[in-house]
Amino acid sequence: MALRASCPQFRILIIGKANAGKTTILHKVCNATPKTKPIVYDQHGNEVHFYFGVGELTPTAQRGEHDIEHQITYPGSHFIFHDSRGFESGSVEEMQTVRNFLKERSDRELLKDKVHAIWYCVPMDDPRPLSPPELSFFKEGTWGVPVIAIFTKFDAQIIVAYGKLKEENKDYREAFQKAPQYADKIFQDHYLPKLKSVSYPPKEWIFADERSTDMHKPENDCFELVEKTAVAIDDNGLRSLFISVQAKDLKLNIKEAIR
Repeated sequence: MALRASCPQFRILIIGKANAGKTTILHKVCNATPKTKPIVYDQHGNEVHFYFGVGELTPTAQRGEHDIEHQITYPGSHFIFHDSRGFESGSVEEMQTVRNFLKERSDRELLKDKVHAIWYCVPMDDPRPLSPPELSFFKEGTWGVPVIAIFTKFDAQIIVAYGKLKEENKDYREAFQKAPQYADKIFQDHYLPKLKSVSYPPKEWIFADERSTDMHKPENDCFELVEKTAVAIDDNGLRSLFISVQAKDLKLNIKEAIR
């Protein structure tokens, strides 16, 4: 395939706070294990050396050394990831860094240098998921790059729902049984409308946690995230590239899923 020859890797910007579950997602998509060390390059193609903590990529444990231009991949993977922590404190400066990165990449001449998709991770164990600073990302477009929202750690919302049901004097067995459905209702009524009301909402969204997709089980392969990403890509050539890259990484075939 000519497109695959000119663009052998699929480039994704993954956005989210620390501990949002980003590392787990990358491991699953790249068929890596928690013990697999990522390979990181700077914008000039030079390998960047890190100290690695348990389960997380930690640039010498100093947040200031984090660089959105760093290209993260794993042995044998055909994905390139850029990790943005631009919403860690919600500062205008960090948000502008993300926007400048997307704009600069959109102006690149070669397809292989552009950002092909954005995964926006929202940890639902945060006291204020989808706060105004985070939602401000969606006030402007992304230069045609499709955004997939990934709601992680939804179990925390089920615990909250259980507590609310108990406050309503529900029997603990009944509260336990009804908590997942009640948490879903709260999400549908309160959080999802916020995401749909922004100027440039994500094209697709999924849950990605122990409850919905068993993210931490070794046999899980992020099929729903792969499927939703493929659906979100409008360009047929780029979609075929994504499917080709993903099939090579995990031997998945999702062509039927997006017809």
